[in-house]
Amino acid sequence: MDVRISRADGTFYVRDNTDGTDEDPFYGRLVIGLFGKQTPNHAEQFLKYITNGESYDVNNPFPSYSTSKFPLLDNSSGLLIGGKIPGLEPTTLAGGTVLEYAGRILPAKLWIEDRKGEMPPNVDSAGSIPQLSHSIVGLLTHRNLDLTPSFGITTRRGSSPSTSELDATHTIFGCILEDTNGFLEKVVDLPVLTDTGMVSMMTTSTTGNTYDPASSSKGGSSSSAGVVDMGVSSLASSVFTMQRKVFRDAAKTFGDTRLDKVYDGKLLRRIEVTKVGVL
Repeated sequence: MDVRISRADGTFYVRDNTDGTDEDPFYGRLVIGLFGKQTPNHAEQFLKYITNGESYDVNNPFPSYSTSKFPLLDNSSGLLIGGKIPGLEPTTLAGGTVLEYAGRILPAKLWIEDRKGEMPPNVDSAGSIPQLSHSIVGLLTHRNLDLTPSFGITTRRGSSPSTSELDATHTIFGCILEDTNGFLEKVVDLPVLTDTGMVSMMTTSTTGNTYDPASSSKGGSSSSAGVVDMGVSSLASSVFTMQRKVFRDAAKTFGDTRLDKVYDGKLLRRIEVTKVGVL
């Protein structure tokens, strides 16, 4: 999965940098391994959005990770959300939920595992993987009962209340084997928007870019994230938050959908996938 991060102004194009102060876009590659024996259905669903990108037909497109984005970095859990494919949205049809893309209705299969048959090694009857928790950097995870291809990547090491919550609501189905140029370390240093309108930054960096199977049971010290005060006083911030809530509520009343683009954890850089494939 080839990825790129834009400049602060959202551009990627090459510039003639004469003074050495211009910010360059970031380019990297993630090599991902899937836990096909423990979570075969998750692996199958994930690969479907990879192979769609290898044979992309502009006249008859199918949703693919090759056009996806990383829109959000959750400040409470440290989960980097990716797999957001523009134009792919869940919708209701005949009392059920399906996916709509490019004016077509696509069947939606739940990312759940069939545990009725023989359990693979290290998998219990509840479908969990005992030796893995969301306390390791570089794990791929998917929210239970979510039809969309959105997935998360863990960026923190160590146990915390948010880790236990993720263990209960998400399924780990893979890990990052290689992180060329340090994509995860770059992402956690990017500014994000909070629900109060302030700009925050993760204060905890990743320790090691790749998942180490040998360290899965070792755990680690707990980590935390905080908000970097960008010079806005607490009083001014409170007034701004109150005003913002009033305007947001009024806008929703009149059906203004532009507020959907402003949300807690929104990354203030464009992070895009440019190419996907199977090695």
